[in-house]
Amino acid sequence: MPAPGCDRDKDDNDAITVIKASGDISTAMNQFRQLLGSTLNTTPGAVGGRREINWDGIPDSLLGKQLPDRFFNPVGNDPALAARQRGLVYAPTPAPGGQFMVSNTRFNNVNSEAAPEFEAFSGDKTFANVNSVLWQIDPEVPGLAQAATIKGFGIVFSDVDEDSSTFIEFFNENRSLGKFFAPKHDAAGNHSFLGVYFKNEKVTSIRVGHEGFLASGEKDVTQGGTHDLVVLDDFLYDEPVKK
Repeated sequence: MPAPGCDRDKDDNDAITVIKASGDISTAMNQFRQLLGSTLNTTPGAVGGRREINWDGIPDSLLGKQLPDRFFNPVGNDPALAARQRGLVYAPTPAPGGQFMVSNTRFNNVNSEAAPEFEAFSGDKTFANVNSVLWQIDPEVPGLAQAATIKGFGIVFSDVDEDSSTFIEFFNENRSLGKFFAPKHDAAGNHSFLGVYFKNEKVTSIRVGHEGFLASGEKDVTQGGTHDLVVLDDFLYDEPVKK
Protein backbone atom coordinates (compact mmCIF):
# COMPACT_ATOMS: atom_id res chain seq x y z
CA MET A 1 0.00 0.00 0.00
CA PRO A 2 1.25 3.54 -0.67
CA ALA A 3 2.56 5.43 2.33
CA PRO A 4 0.42 8.26 3.76
CA GLY A 5 0.53 11.21 1.37
CA CYS A 6 1.79 9.01 -1.48
CA ASP A 7 -0.43 8.05 -4.40
CA ARG A 8 0.35 5.38 -6.97
CA ASP A 9 -2.06 5.19 -9.88
CA LYS A 10 -2.12 2.85 -12.86
CA ASP A 11 -4.29 2.85 -15.94
CA ASP A 12 -6.46 -0.16 -16.78
CA ASN A 13 -3.67 -1.97 -18.61
CA ASP A 14 -0.91 -0.99 -16.18
CA ALA A 15 0.61 0.86 -19.14
CA ILE A 16 1.09 4.11 -17.23
CA THR A 17 2.16 4.39 -13.61
CA VAL A 18 1.84 7.74 -11.84
CA ILE A 19 3.52 8.20 -8.47
CA LYS A 20 2.94 11.45 -6.60
CA ALA A 21 3.26 12.70 -3.07
CA SER A 22 3.14 15.81 -0.92
CA GLY A 23 5.04 16.82 2.18
CA ASP A 24 7.14 13.75 3.02
CA ILE A 25 7.99 12.61 -0.51
CA SER A 26 10.88 10.22 0.18
CA THR A 27 8.82 7.01 -0.02
CA ALA A 28 7.28 8.04 -3.33
CA MET A 29 10.68 8.89 -4.78
CA ASN A 30 12.07 5.51 -3.76
CA GLN A 31 9.10 3.74 -5.36
CA PHE A 32 9.73 5.63 -8.56
CA ARG A 33 13.44 4.84 -8.47
CA GLN A 34 12.60 1.13 -8.44
CA LEU A 35 10.43 1.59 -11.52
CA LEU A 36 13.21 3.39 -13.36
CA GLY A 37 16.00 1.00 -12.34
CA SER A 38 17.73 0.25 -9.08
CA THR A 39 21.22 1.13 -10.36
CA LEU A 40 22.16 4.83 -10.30
CA ASN A 41 24.35 5.59 -13.31
CA THR A 42 26.96 8.33 -12.96
CA THR A 43 29.05 8.02 -16.14
CA PRO A 44 28.33 7.52 -19.87
CA GLY A 45 27.99 4.08 -21.44
CA ALA A 46 25.52 2.54 -19.01
CA VAL A 47 22.86 -0.01 -19.96
CA GLY A 48 19.68 0.02 -17.90
CA GLY A 49 19.39 1.71 -14.54
CA ARG A 50 18.53 5.34 -13.92
CA ARG A 51 19.89 8.87 -13.81
CA GLU A 52 19.36 11.60 -11.26
CA ILE A 53 20.08 15.31 -11.26
CA ASN A 54 20.13 17.71 -8.38
CA TRP A 55 21.69 21.14 -8.55
CA ASP A 56 24.14 20.95 -5.68
CA GLY A 57 27.13 20.35 -7.95
CA ILE A 58 26.59 23.57 -9.90
CA PRO A 59 29.68 25.74 -9.31
CA ASP A 60 29.21 28.97 -7.38
CA SER A 61 30.42 30.89 -10.44
CA LEU A 62 27.19 29.92 -12.26
CA LEU A 63 24.73 30.64 -9.47
CA GLY A 64 22.24 33.34 -10.39
CA LYS A 65 23.40 33.33 -14.01
CA GLN A 66 22.20 31.74 -17.24
CA LEU A 67 22.88 28.01 -16.92
CA PRO A 68 24.09 26.45 -20.19
CA ASP A 69 21.38 24.30 -21.80
CA ARG A 70 23.87 21.45 -22.18
CA PHE A 71 25.35 21.65 -18.70
CA PHE A 72 24.18 18.09 -17.97
CA ASN A 73 25.18 16.65 -21.30
CA PRO A 74 28.35 18.33 -22.53
CA VAL A 75 29.95 16.62 -25.53
CA GLY A 76 33.60 15.64 -25.48
CA ASN A 77 36.11 13.06 -24.26
CA ASP A 78 37.54 15.08 -21.39
CA PRO A 79 37.29 12.82 -18.29
CA ALA A 80 36.35 15.90 -16.28
CA LEU A 81 33.05 16.03 -18.19
CA ALA A 82 31.98 12.45 -17.46
CA ALA A 83 30.06 13.17 -14.24
CA ARG A 84 28.02 15.83 -16.03
CA GLN A 85 27.18 13.67 -19.07
CA ARG A 86 23.75 12.57 -17.88
CA GLY A 87 21.78 12.75 -21.10
CA LEU A 88 19.55 15.73 -20.44
CA VAL A 89 19.21 19.11 -22.15
CA TYR A 90 16.54 21.74 -21.68
CA ALA A 91 15.23 24.58 -23.78
CA PRO A 92 12.44 27.16 -23.76
CA THR A 93 9.42 26.37 -25.89
CA PRO A 94 8.50 28.02 -28.11
CA ALA A 95 11.95 29.52 -28.60
CA PRO A 96 13.25 32.12 -28.07
CA GLY A 97 12.59 32.97 -24.45
CA GLY A 98 13.29 31.58 -21.04
CA GLN A 99 16.31 31.68 -18.80
CA PHE A 100 17.39 28.69 -16.75
CA MET A 101 19.07 29.45 -13.46
CA VAL A 102 20.21 27.79 -10.25
CA SER A 103 20.15 29.56 -6.90
CA ASN A 104 21.28 28.89 -3.35
CA THR A 105 19.27 31.84 -2.00
CA ARG A 106 15.77 30.63 -2.97
CA PHE A 107 16.01 33.00 -5.96
CA ASN A 108 15.96 35.99 -3.65
CA ASN A 109 18.03 37.91 -6.23
CA VAL A 110 15.30 37.36 -8.84
CA ASN A 111 12.15 37.64 -6.74
CA SER A 112 12.60 38.69 -3.13
CA GLU A 113 8.81 38.73 -2.62
CA ALA A 114 8.28 35.04 -3.37
CA ALA A 115 11.65 33.69 -2.15
CA PRO A 116 10.49 32.89 1.43
CA GLU A 117 8.02 30.36 -0.03
CA PHE A 118 10.71 28.13 -1.57
CA GLU A 119 12.78 25.37 -0.01
CA ALA A 120 15.41 23.05 -1.48
CA PHE A 121 14.87 19.30 -1.09
CA SER A 122 18.49 18.17 -1.29
CA GLY A 123 21.33 20.50 -0.41
CA ASP A 124 20.57 24.21 -0.69
CA LYS A 125 20.27 24.80 -4.46
CA THR A 126 17.15 24.90 -6.62
CA PHE A 127 16.43 25.28 -10.33
CA ALA A 128 13.95 27.38 -12.31
CA ASN A 129 13.19 28.89 -15.66
CA VAL A 130 12.84 32.41 -14.31
CA ASN A 131 11.02 34.04 -17.22
CA SER A 132 8.99 31.38 -19.00
CA VAL A 133 5.91 29.39 -17.97
CA LEU A 134 6.48 26.53 -20.43
CA TRP A 135 9.77 24.85 -21.26
CA GLN A 136 11.09 21.58 -22.61
CA ILE A 137 13.42 18.77 -21.54
CA ASP A 138 14.98 16.55 -24.19
CA PRO A 139 16.74 13.25 -23.43
CA GLU A 140 19.99 12.50 -25.25
CA VAL A 141 22.51 9.67 -25.16
CA PRO A 142 24.82 10.58 -22.26
CA GLY A 143 27.94 12.21 -23.63
CA LEU A 144 26.58 12.55 -27.18
CA ALA A 145 24.49 15.15 -28.99
CA GLN A 146 22.22 12.33 -30.10
CA ALA A 147 18.46 12.20 -29.50
CA ALA A 148 17.30 9.48 -27.13
CA THR A 149 14.16 8.16 -25.49
CA ILE A 150 13.21 7.36 -21.93
CA LYS A 151 10.21 5.68 -20.32
CA GLY A 152 9.79 7.67 -17.12
CA PHE A 153 10.56 11.04 -15.60
CA GLY A 154 9.95 12.58 -12.17
CA ILE A 155 10.47 16.00 -10.59
CA VAL A 156 10.59 17.38 -7.06
CA PHE A 157 8.75 20.70 -6.87
CA SER A 158 8.83 23.29 -4.11
CA ASP A 159 5.74 25.28 -3.12
CA VAL A 160 3.02 23.92 -5.39
CA ASP A 161 -0.04 25.56 -3.80
CA GLU A 162 -2.75 24.52 -6.28
CA ASP A 163 -3.57 21.04 -7.58
CA SER A 164 -4.09 22.08 -11.21
CA SER A 165 -1.37 24.66 -11.73
CA THR A 166 1.97 22.88 -12.28
CA PHE A 167 2.28 20.02 -14.75
CA ILE A 168 4.52 17.69 -16.71
CA GLU A 169 3.43 16.73 -20.24
CA PHE A 170 5.06 13.83 -22.05
CA PHE A 171 5.50 13.42 -25.81
CA ASN A 172 6.43 10.74 -28.30
CA GLU A 173 7.53 13.02 -31.13
CA ASN A 174 4.49 15.28 -31.74
CA ARG A 175 2.01 12.99 -29.96
CA SER A 176 1.10 13.91 -26.41
CA LEU A 177 1.16 10.97 -24.01
CA GLY A 178 -0.69 12.96 -21.38
CA LYS A 179 -0.49 15.94 -19.06
CA PHE A 180 -0.09 15.19 -15.35
CA PHE A 181 -0.44 17.73 -12.53
CA ALA A 182 1.82 17.91 -9.50
CA PRO A 183 -0.08 17.68 -6.21
CA LYS A 184 -0.11 20.69 -3.93
CA HIS A 185 2.11 20.42 -0.89
CA ASP A 186 0.56 19.62 2.46
CA ALA A 187 1.03 20.99 5.94
CA ALA A 188 3.84 18.51 6.63
CA GLY A 189 6.27 20.07 4.18
CA ASN A 190 6.88 22.35 1.23
CA HIS A 191 7.63 19.68 -1.37
CA SER A 192 5.66 17.78 -3.99
CA PHE A 193 6.77 14.90 -6.17
CA LEU A 194 5.37 13.76 -9.50
CA GLY A 195 6.76 10.85 -11.50
CA VAL A 196 5.20 9.13 -14.53
CA TYR A 197 6.37 5.88 -16.13
CA PHE A 198 5.17 4.52 -19.50
CA LYS A 199 5.48 0.77 -19.85
CA ASN A 200 4.72 0.63 -23.57
CA GLU A 201 5.74 4.07 -24.83
CA LYS A 202 8.92 5.91 -25.73
CA VAL A 203 9.20 9.45 -24.40
CA THR A 204 11.11 11.79 -26.71
CA SER A 205 10.50 15.05 -24.84
CA ILE A 206 8.97 16.43 -21.68
CA ARG A 207 7.36 19.83 -21.15
CA VAL A 208 7.04 21.51 -17.79
CA GLY A 209 4.42 24.20 -17.24
CA HIS A 210 3.49 26.46 -14.34
CA GLU A 211 1.30 29.50 -13.80
CA GLY A 212 3.87 32.24 -13.36
CA PHE A 213 7.56 32.97 -13.55
CA LEU A 214 9.90 34.40 -10.94
CA ALA A 215 11.23 37.33 -12.97
CA SER A 216 7.77 38.89 -12.94
CA GLY A 217 8.60 40.05 -9.41
CA GLU A 218 5.09 39.29 -8.17
CA LYS A 219 4.14 37.62 -4.92
CA ASP A 220 3.19 33.96 -4.76
CA VAL A 221 -0.51 33.13 -4.71
CA THR A 222 -0.39 32.41 -0.97
CA GLN A 223 1.02 35.90 -0.40
CA GLY A 224 -1.78 37.58 -2.33
CA GLY A 225 -0.31 37.25 -5.81
CA THR A 226 -2.23 36.01 -8.84
CA HIS A 227 -0.03 33.03 -9.80
CA ASP A 228 1.26 29.88 -8.13
CA LEU A 229 5.04 30.33 -8.31
CA VAL A 230 7.27 27.26 -7.96
CA VAL A 231 10.90 26.15 -8.16
CA LEU A 232 12.31 22.68 -8.80
CA ASP A 233 14.86 20.36 -7.30
CA ASP A 234 15.69 16.71 -8.11
CA PHE A 235 15.05 15.14 -11.54
CA LEU A 236 14.77 11.33 -11.84
CA TYR A 237 14.65 9.36 -15.12
CA ASP A 238 15.66 6.03 -16.62
CA GLU A 239 18.80 5.61 -18.73
CA PRO A 240 18.29 7.40 -22.07
CA VAL A 241 18.42 5.06 -25.06
CA LYS A 242 19.33 6.06 -28.62
CA LYS A 243 16.27 6.55 -30.83
